[in-house]
Amino acid sequence: MSITRNLLVAALLASAGHAVAASSVDLSVKGTITPRACKTALSNGGLVDFGKLSAKDLRPDQPTYLPRQNLQMTVTCDASTLFAVALKDNRAGSESNQDYYNFGLGLINDTEKLGYFTVAMSGPVADDVNVRGIASFDGGVTWERESALVDDGLTSFADMNTLAPVPVQRLVTDLQVAGAIAPSQGLTLTNEVPLDGSVTLTVRYL
Repeated sequence: MSITRNLLVAALLASAGHAVAASSVDLSVKGTITPRACKTALSNGGLVDFGKLSAKDLRPDQPTYLPRQNLQMTVTCDASTLFAVALKDNRAGSESNQDYYNFGLGLINDTEKLGYFTVAMSGPVADDVNVRGIASFDGGVTWERESALVDDGLTSFADMNTLAPVPVQRLVTDLQVAGAIAPSQGLTLTNEVPLDGSVTLTVRYL
């Protein structure tokens, strides 16, 4: 469970039009412990396998795009709950093309960026009703339409006519995982190289 805590420190004393330091200040700690809990599950154990790729088939001066693979994500809560999904890139800094929806595929020789992958939702359904993905990059203050699961942000779900998260008890969505290998002329491919992408999905309560 993710609990948000805010520290608020405030001191203000007005005298003769000037701020004066007070002898004491208040420090407030806030948070919420929710009785509700949500569990996340991914089909195939969350594993996407692009199989073996021949180095000779990689494009030397442009990315080589890999065929999309599909998973299904299910989020089940004890009751209708406002939540978002946050992704952490466990290979951060290894993506060959940096963008808010790209995740790294690992490094060769600790320096060569192997490529990147994306994760996009398709046909999300919340409690048997079609919804759409929305993303926030300011901790949930504002939201915009977005089908991709984003790095360093929050992904939630809205009805088809708004951009505000809706309470959900059970969410089901397909995930389309697409990958790209960096131009091969910049990669050392004399030995077998594993694709090593990894992200962690965490439910954040809103």
